[in-house]
Amino acid sequence: MKINKNHGYPVLAVLAIGMGMVSPSADAAILNAPSGGTFTMNLDRNALAPYAGGYYLSTFWSTATSNADNPANTGDHLLSQLNNTEISGLNQVFELTAIGNDPSPQASQRHVKATSAEFAIDTGTLAGMAGAQVGMSGVQGFYAPNWPPGGAGLVNGDFSLLYDAGRQTLGRTGWYLANNIYFTMAVYDLNNLSLSFTNAENWQFSGDLLMSPENAGMLQGVQLVDVGSFCLGTGAYAGCGQVSAVPLPAAVWLFGSGFLGFIGIGRRPYLSRSVTL
Repeated sequence: MKINKNHGYPVLAVLAIGMGMVSPSADAAILNAPSGGTFTMNLDRNALAPYAGGYYLSTFWSTATSNADNPANTGDHLLSQLNNTEISGLNQVFELTAIGNDPSPQASQRHVKATSAEFAIDTGTLAGMAGAQVGMSGVQGFYAPNWPPGGAGLVNGDFSLLYDAGRQTLGRTGWYLANNIYFTMAVYDLNNLSLSFTNAENWQFSGDLLMSPENAGMLQGVQLVDVGSFCLGTGAYAGCGQVSAVPLPAAVWLFGSGFLGFIGIGRRPYLSRSVTL
């Protein structure tokens, strides 16, 4: 992550707190580290707006377009290419990295992380393995036109998903998303978690994104505000979390979600289960 202020044309480099208790189940399973999949992020533009004097997503580089293997795609280069016009924060898809060692070589200021072989999720408690991570690639660019003295840009990305029981304060779950471009810092704490799985290789982990205390402090705003949602899908669940970009009346949403729920139940594999926290 890096902030760029007054660099020629200005360029700019997410639960509701309430964590339920889940009792360990006798038939709880351990989900394996994903061998592939996607992490989809949906940001709420209105929730982001109070930060840094007006803050919005202006650029998104996918795994392919941000390609950390290309030495030209340094953090400074991406920051210099940042737009200052708002784009939708919906359906940003980050590809998960392979299990093993961190990709090498990488462009300067890029620190894409490999997925840890020991990464796991306990379906009974939704706890993870300390120090293990799911790596992903892709970069976001944000712009804050009112950040003194004349607008500023910021990039974050090359994220990793981690679990730290020490972050179970202030109603948090311990899960968080860390930025790894320029430097490592927690940017979103995860809450209102939901887990669906068929087996150890096919699962979906979703919930809300809270502005982390670290990121909120840097952006001069309130910590742990719900600023969006996420969905990590592995195996058969890859690609989850896509949402409609066209607002619909509340009644239509209610009908649609119920209808899709029936479809989902009908098509879901027999052994699929769901856990919420």
